[in-house]
Amino acid sequence: MSDQAEIFFDTDQPCCVGIDIGTTTVCACVLKLGDGTPHAVYRTENGSDLPPLFAGDHRQDAERIFSRVRELTDAILARYPGVSAIGLTGQMHGILCADKEGRALTPLYTWQDERARGFCEEISDKTGYRVSTGYGLATVYALMQNSELPAETSCICTVMDYIAAKLCSVPVTQMHTTNAASLGIYDTEKQTFDAEALCKIGIRPTLLPKVSNTVGIIGRYCGIPVTLPIGDNQASFIGSVRDPETTALANFGTGSQISLLAPASMTEPCGGAVEMRPFSGKRSLLSGSALCGGRAYALLERFFGMYRSALGVDDGTRYDILNTLAAQGYEEFLSEGQRLSVLTAFCGTRDDPMARGAVTGISDALFTPQALTAGVLYGMAEELYAMFCAVPHDQITVLAASGNAVRRNPVFCQILSRVFDMPVQIPAAEEEAAFGAAMTSAVGTGYAASLESLGSWVNYQT
Repeated sequence: MSDQAEIFFDTDQPCCVGIDIGTTTVCACVLKLGDGTPHAVYRTENGSDLPPLFAGDHRQDAERIFSRVRELTDAILARYPGVSAIGLTGQMHGILCADKEGRALTPLYTWQDERARGFCEEISDKTGYRVSTGYGLATVYALMQNSELPAETSCICTVMDYIAAKLCSVPVTQMHTTNAASLGIYDTEKQTFDAEALCKIGIRPTLLPKVSNTVGIIGRYCGIPVTLPIGDNQASFIGSVRDPETTALANFGTGSQISLLAPASMTEPCGGAVEMRPFSGKRSLLSGSALCGGRAYALLERFFGMYRSALGVDDGTRYDILNTLAAQGYEEFLSEGQRLSVLTAFCGTRDDPMARGAVTGISDALFTPQALTAGVLYGMAEELYAMFCAVPHDQITVLAASGNAVRRNPVFCQILSRVFDMPVQIPAAEEEAAFGAAMTSAVGTGYAASLESLGSWVNYQT
């Protein structure tokens, strides 16, 4: 474990563990059962990227991810003998193929993989479902068209479903509705894959696990119950939002998302860049995703890193300097009333993978590192705000913001508050998706009555 933070307590107390399998890191959160007090956060690098075979190829070694997760889990169990439940979440949309014995036949094709770029319109025409590049079943279709889907494939699943099942030494037989919907070709009303639509594009419905809308126990690891994994968008919402009726969540990881509870009366998706995703019971989330969320800031850091001599710092502290530049650029904007406008679609969008970013409003006064850095943060906020404005949001009065991009950059919180015109709250528990997975495991094992009863477990920084 490369990074950890703990609040020491009686390790024999009953607690639950949530594990988040992210694109760049694997994180875990340990919670005390009863009041949801977060006692420990662990992080380790994912470190499983495979060399790209072509532009747009993004695969990860599923076995290497499993080794990271098992190592992390074993270290936590050794430290906390009171662990009573384990829940998992992770990066949505991506898929891998397994044989009938549950062994991985392929790498993980992540949500960033673009091999389906030329097939999405064809899939939509044949099925009536809109899918985006990186959605699991679009990737499967592309593999089939290129004769790359292994003949021995018996199951198609997400990486968190695969790893949870492997921890328990059982095959993947079911998938939570939050993960299933993220793959595409999914009937949100019936809460199942559309078998007829799948057959129209040559995908056998039997390759997909059965869909469950409850989070039950799928097996045990070292005698401890492991619950059915959920999607990281929903897990982050659970771990970040105290009052779902009045709070929206802006989450910044490699990508970014704006999520809010859909009105109870809404049954149809909004269309466009915003999706309607399963959440809890019959309620859904309205979720808009940007492909280049925190990654936009990372690209800027890399750009400045190429000229580190101009920054006058070593590689390890560039983000500190970047945050300082952002603060200076923001102050200059407040005093002068002018700023650069930055479109942060550097990696395309869900609707248009070929879209690209842009910087406008350049003048002799604004052509500075400070203005560019502040402009990128504004662009990250504005991309989500445009999606927020496209959905019903009259009841929303608070913006919860999660992810290191906001935790480690106070100026970004100010910019988010200014763009959304509402107060920004940062969850007290770090690694919000892992926190949400731990909360879900408490429900799935019967230690808590329902997710709705756990709102008091979510607190915000003061």
